[in-house]
Amino acid sequence: MSIEFTLRSVKLSSMKKNVLATARKGRPPSEMAASHAAIMDAVYTLLQEKSVRDLTIEEVAKRARVGKPTLYKWWPTKATLVLAMLCERMAPNLEKPTVLTAEESLRLRVRRLIDAFSGPFGKIVAGLIAEGQSEPAIRQAFFDRWVSPRRTATIADLQRGKNAGELRSDTEPDMLNDAIFGAIYYRFLLGSGPFTRGFGEELVDQVIRGHRSGNVRS
Repeated sequence: MSIEFTLRSVKLSSMKKNVLATARKGRPPSEMAASHAAIMDAVYTLLQEKSVRDLTIEEVAKRARVGKPTLYKWWPTKATLVLAMLCERMAPNLEKPTVLTAEESLRLRVRRLIDAFSGPFGKIVAGLIAEGQSEPAIRQAFFDRWVSPRRTATIADLQRGKNAGELRSDTEPDMLNDAIFGAIYYRFLLGSGPFTRGFGEELVDQVIRGHRSGNVRS
């Protein structure tokens, strides 16, 4: 099951407050919101047709019908623009309910990430990661804006489970997180096997089995 993406040029309420704050004096907020949504739509649509590497600011400006100075004022680089679109349009689909055990939360995060990467956003994420191999600033921005917040939240959930007695007292939440999500990125980027919800469930089963409270290592 893939996460569907809908163009949001008419959904203006999602625009970030910091973008509104940069509006030139006298420009109506509704116009700013419309421009912002059109830019995000343009980035998403163009990246279904070409790679992150081949995307240009000029193309985005033309499709969104805004000036290049407007884009550079809000997003100084192409990478920051693409990341902004990902964080705005893909991230909300990864949010989780608040009342879950640590393991339930982990399984939900894994399932939703696999769904997202199996859909149209997957190509964009892979393109950003590829660009980051030759551009350290892109790699760092991707980690800071995309990976780190989700890694921190998952580790906090696992720590909560450890504190509540769901997980063994010697469990290291950061290592447990990296063992699972590292395997997801490995299979996503290298295609070493099926990239499905079933894979995600089996992965969690294998990794967390020895960390549930009551299990004894040999």
